[in-house]
Amino acid sequence: MTLFIEILIFISAMFFIGYPLFHKKGTAFTAGSDGSFNELIHKKEAAYTAIKDLDFDYITGKLSESDYKELKKRYEIEALNILRLLDEYKNKGAVTLTKKTGDERTPFCPQCGTKTKGGDNFCFQCGARLNSVEI
Repeated sequence: MTLFIEILIFISAMFFIGYPLFHKKGTAFTAGSDGSFNELIHKKEAAYTAIKDLDFDYITGKLSESDYKELKKRYEIEALNILRLLDEYKNKGAVTLTKKTGDERTPFCPQCGTKTKGGDNFCFQCGARLNSVEI
């Protein structure tokens, strides 16, 4: 009987531990009619993260100076290209990006990409007017 209870506890513990790992929440991003703005935001964040990781690896001695300089130049060029594309997108009068996770909606500023609260009319970071798109 105790063996049965131990097995039942083990199975239930594995379920609660494994469920978040295998359950996909399906985060959907939308930006007007195309997702190019959203894609650019994610690429910008990835480039910034890569540069931070590269700096950390160089400081900790995992990269040589020549490799560091070459990779940093490459990542900075990539980040600058992405920022240029974001500026072009902004100048076209793009709509506010809305991130949907379940039932909640978190708008992002169309100028700087900062997360704002759902009821905000202006971005607290840059002051741009927020025109949330209801989807």
